Amino acid sequence: MRDIPTSIAELQLSSPLPSPDQHNTATTNNTFSHTTHTPTPTTTTTTTLLASHSTTTYTLPSLHCDIKPHELYPLSSLETPTHLKRINFEMNGNPCIFEETNVPLNRKRTASVWEEEDAEKNYKRTEIINNDEDEYDDDNNESNFADDIIGSPNSALPSPVSDTEQDWPLEDMRDTFDALPSSIQTYALFQLLKRSHRNTLKDTKDSILHFLKRDILLSLPASIAKNILLYLDVTSLCRASSVNRAWKELIDNAAEVWQCKMEENHFIPSSSEAYNILHVAQNPYKKIVRRHIIMRRNWRLNRHRKLLLEGHEDDLITCLQFDDEKVITGSDDHRIHLYDVNTGQLRNVMEGHEGGVWALEYVGNTLVTGSIDRTVRVWDIERGLCRFVLRGHTSTVRCLKIVMPSMIDGRLQPSEPLIISGSRDMTIRVWRLPNLNDLPLPLIDSVEDDFISRKYLKYTLKEHESSVRDIAVHGDTLVSGGYDNTVIVWDLATGESKHILKGHTMKVYCVAIDPKRRHCISGSLDSSVRIWGLDDGECKFVLQGHAILVGLIGLADDYLVSAAADYTLRTWDPSTGDRQCILAGHRGPITAFQHDQYKIVSGSEGAVKMWDTKTGELLHDLIQDVSSVWRVSFDERRCIAAVKSQSESTTQLVVLDFGIHDIEDE
Repeated sequence: MRDIPTSIAELQLSSPLPSPDQHNTATTNNTFSHTTHTPTPTTTTTTTLLASHSTTTYTLPSLHCDIKPHELYPLSSLETPTHLKRINFEMNGNPCIFEETNVPLNRKRTASVWEEEDAEKNYKRTEIINNDEDEYDDDNNESNFADDIIGSPNSALPSPVSDTEQDWPLEDMRDTFDALPSSIQTYALFQLLKRSHRNTLKDTKDSILHFLKRDILLSLPASIAKNILLYLDVTSLCRASSVNRAWKELIDNAAEVWQCKMEENHFIPSSSEAYNILHVAQNPYKKIVRRHIIMRRNWRLNRHRKLLLEGHEDDLITCLQFDDEKVITGSDDHRIHLYDVNTGQLRNVMEGHEGGVWALEYVGNTLVTGSIDRTVRVWDIERGLCRFVLRGHTSTVRCLKIVMPSMIDGRLQPSEPLIISGSRDMTIRVWRLPNLNDLPLPLIDSVEDDFISRKYLKYTLKEHESSVRDIAVHGDTLVSGGYDNTVIVWDLATGESKHILKGHTMKVYCVAIDPKRRHCISGSLDSSVRIWGLDDGECKFVLQGHAILVGLIGLADDYLVSAAADYTLRTWDPSTGDRQCILAGHRGPITAFQHDQYKIVSGSEGAVKMWDTKTGELLHDLIQDVSSVWRVSFDERRCIAAVKSQSESTTQLVVLDFGIHDIEDE
């Protein structure tokens, strides 16, 4: 195998640009040095080095172009990258240094530039500079430098042979290049590109880029590629899927990725979407995420379809609940209305209560209502029939909850489905939830009612000394607030009170539970909000700032919101009790609100407004020109408000559908 040339002159890299006219110039040019380390100071260099010279200098004439260099040679002025100016490598087992230096042209011999760390090593260095005349140093050997490289096909020495007679041994040039270390090859290619014509660069680029293109994502195993996709947000995933068909197929079929995005963004599937997850083989998660992303954008832009539901005439709507199929409302007219949420059609009117309906809640096909007539009724929604009447309260049933068992702290809490009702008779009653599928229709008379009531009554909780205004439940923990200024924590497993929380100086109107921090929260007529410890019963924080009755509080997604009769809402940090934002803009007491981590929807005299939860900024007036707002509720697609029209003085349900733009009706 032929020896590796150690003189950079042999690579023809010293001339800045090729030109048919060659002459000397008095400018400063780059000096390139190639240094190799020998094991002992007295031995000669390896066969790949010039053995007859310790240092050899050769001056090359500069080349001139009659046109501007950048026009034909756009890379000519490009600086050598720093990492290529000094290269360490090994040749035949010996450590070597390749170094590019700048040397003034008036020097006939270049001095070696030594680093302190190289001072004790024995190096042989070969350098090439441009100078006014061709000369070399032969202090250590009488032979001419040109004689040593005469066999090199790449010699940069001038030759009297014309271009037409020159024979270029390209095979030897390729062999020489192949024998160079990879780092030197990089340097050589860089210098050649600097000296290449624009057309050459273009042809080279077109050829190289085609082979350098590589789809990194598709070259990975599918499991690893999907793990990488998990780090992208939804917007980035959608953009990535448009890169090419292969990426689109990979991303569209990555069900676990889209499921993760659904959970990260707290998207709750509708009933039909939940069915598809369980029964459809294809990936349903991307469609779910897409629908919810579009709906979230529509909320921000206030893009919706408006639907009006009527039926309660001019009576007060006291309570409502809805899902993606139906809306159920209770009214002071003693009746319960069932609407189709998509068409607005009144599907059923359930009658039976002898007084206004002031509380309702449903789970599945079971509806439970509480009334001024002191009864709790259980209804079959599909059939529109009252199945059970639970008697026992001696005054208005003001609040109620259905509690379904859930896994908390490793066990089901509560142990069975329950109904909890609070009344102005100062008691809370805990009922077993009847199973509509197992029991026949009861006879609706006083004897049968008493029998049923005794069968399903589990506890009667008596600790309050005045009306029970509100209740909140989580697992086996029940919290109640009353007009006796107290908050009571109950254990549903035993029916016993755990703590009686005293601190409010006036009636307690609302309560909530914070299971994450083991706290409960209460709002009072004394204008304060208090945060209590569920385990120790101590008051952790007193949140002040409202001027009058705090009638509503809500906790969702680590945001605590209070609404008061002072026309304002306030957001708080539930961990510290610090106030975050004051939402001012309503013209009357806040009568209804709901919130999540993105938005707060509140109602008061005149309007239903939407606010940014994080900043407190007013985003939109969703509904205007109403004299009263009694209830407000929303899910990801719809917002429903029970209002009294200012122009017609009639009771209406206003449905704002944010899921109808730019998505398929599914």
